[in-house]
Amino acid sequence: MLLDDFGSRENLFSKTFISKSLGHFFFLILSLFVAAANAQTPDSSQYHLPALTIRDARFERTGYTFWKADSLPLNGTISLSDRLLWENTIDLRANAPGTLATISVRGAGPNRTPVFWNGLNLQSPMNGVVDVSLLPLWPDDKLEIQYGGQSAAQSSGAMGGSVVIVPGHQQFDTGFSGYGSAAIGSFGRWEGSAGAGFSNKKFASKVRATWQQADNTFKFQKQGLDGKFYNTRQVNNFLERTDLQQFNQLKINEKNILKTAFWFQNAFREIPPSTTEAPRDTWQRDRSHRAVATWEHAPNAHSLWITRAAWLNDFLSFYLAGDTDTSRSRQVLFSTERAASLGKKWSLRTGGTALRQWAQVDGYTDSTRWFGQSRVAGYAMTEWKQEDTRFSALIRQEWAEAQAAPLTWSVAGQIGLGRGGEAKFHISRNFNLPTLNDRFWKNLGRPDLRPEKGYSTDISWVFRRPDYSVELTGFQLILDDWILWQPDSTGLFMPGNLRKVWSRGVEISGSWQVYPPKPERRRGGAGGTVSRQNLSRSRFKVDLSGRLQFSKTTNVAVYGDSESVLGEQLPFTPRVSGGLSLRASRGVFSAAYLQQFTGERLDNGRKEIEAFGLGNLLASCALFDRRLTIDFRLENLWNTQYEIIRYRPMPGSSWKLGVGFTW
Repeated sequence: MLLDDFGSRENLFSKTFISKSLGHFFFLILSLFVAAANAQTPDSSQYHLPALTIRDARFERTGYTFWKADSLPLNGTISLSDRLLWENTIDLRANAPGTLATISVRGAGPNRTPVFWNGLNLQSPMNGVVDVSLLPLWPDDKLEIQYGGQSAAQSSGAMGGSVVIVPGHQQFDTGFSGYGSAAIGSFGRWEGSAGAGFSNKKFASKVRATWQQADNTFKFQKQGLDGKFYNTRQVNNFLERTDLQQFNQLKINEKNILKTAFWFQNAFREIPPSTTEAPRDTWQRDRSHRAVATWEHAPNAHSLWITRAAWLNDFLSFYLAGDTDTSRSRQVLFSTERAASLGKKWSLRTGGTALRQWAQVDGYTDSTRWFGQSRVAGYAMTEWKQEDTRFSALIRQEWAEAQAAPLTWSVAGQIGLGRGGEAKFHISRNFNLPTLNDRFWKNLGRPDLRPEKGYSTDISWVFRRPDYSVELTGFQLILDDWILWQPDSTGLFMPGNLRKVWSRGVEISGSWQVYPPKPERRRGGAGGTVSRQNLSRSRFKVDLSGRLQFSKTTNVAVYGDSESVLGEQLPFTPRVSGGLSLRASRGVFSAAYLQQFTGERLDNGRKEIEAFGLGNLLASCALFDRRLTIDFRLENLWNTQYEIIRYRPMPGSSWKLGVGFTW
């Protein structure tokens, strides 16, 4: 069914379905409110929340493998694409610096790997992907990758894994604070960031902004028609981007907290030609508004109610050969869930979501009309834990317009093995709904496409000691009814449920921390005592961590497609990838060396793209009681000539110098 913004008469069936689904949804919400009310005791107003409550519970973590980004010696922001390329085994697919970059976890593909910011899924409803080159990371943001299928917890698209960004918020009762930074670097790079915050015991607010500009006119070697290589310079690769984010927290009382977050982004990017194309004027402009309000209600220390409402508005214009195509999308989200602990061993979480998506695209059957879809979902989860052992189960049912998405579920566990470490497992059923482009593209889209579906399994062993840890994981992922755009008999590209994909592999990760013995307390020269704080600042600290992945992602079945692709590794998916991070600090100095390796890959024409390794060196010095910081970094330290996408060269060695001030 086609649903426009004003509800035309031909959408009667879809509207009837939506009204029924919303009725079921609000009935679920009412039932949950009644359950929450019954759970309160008559004197619940006397409860005072302890420091650690159900607010901190993350039930969906049970059994999963995670990667958490450590801090780096940086002043300003860094794009998510650069951060992942530097030190993670995730499959990053970048065309050029600052241009479109997508990610894929465990061969699932970019539109099956969501990115969450402040709890919001940033996947485009039009094509299902996230351009990670546009996502900035501030030094106090938390970055995490959760591996494995998560459709039951996160809805459509989370089939291979997900990326989670948690912005750094202003803490309560800290007064005024602020910072500013500026940087200059190779290829005409200029950057600036600034922020300010205020908080008291009841209210906390924070605003931050960043601006970036770069010409990206780096040198590279291009092969001529005579077969020889010639030095040339990249053209038409200018970038300018501005981001503004604002956060508020209002503590109404000890039981209720209201949070708001807003993000405005504006970006202009020229798109450079490939090495097989002649230079031409091609550019893209992106503009986004994202807003979310969250209400947290904790009637007592054992239960928490979280209700969220969000609005996302995205605009994109693309210029090529004298023609400009535009696309717009809007999303409205409402969700609510209740988490509660039942005694010392059991925890329960129930909730529901309602999502409405619209898109107006020049390439759709009617470029003036808003096409869309509505989704409604309900889910429940329980977890049992005792000492170092826990098990969880989650079930979710979702409806998208007139059809029900597959029932999804997950079962997970963590079992303590004493001095032998810990064993973890996770099994889940997953799905991915067709995008609006898949369904409504002019003369090519197919509204009858089936949702992609499949299963994922993870088994891990973790061994931890105070100074080091090792984790070994085996995984597999099966995706059926894979939606693929490929040419038909007339040469037109059309989407279809054409393949079954099987991804399997092994990952090993580890970390090692070196902390020299603390110096003993000693008397100062004038009879004073040297404080432990000053002594700790003089200690030398080293952290070493790494991750290595071996995987095979192949087509194991085709439907109406050429059988020549059976058994072939999926395009742009490496069999081997790894990353190594070495961090060191002493006193006011800190440094990090990040080494990344990506193995050989195939392009869409099944031609090999060479493996490459990148080294990046970062260093910083904090002066005047750490209020003034100077940082310097060398990117692609070894001047590696490489391509992520065939015929799309990436830059060689470059540098960046920055300075920052905080108060």
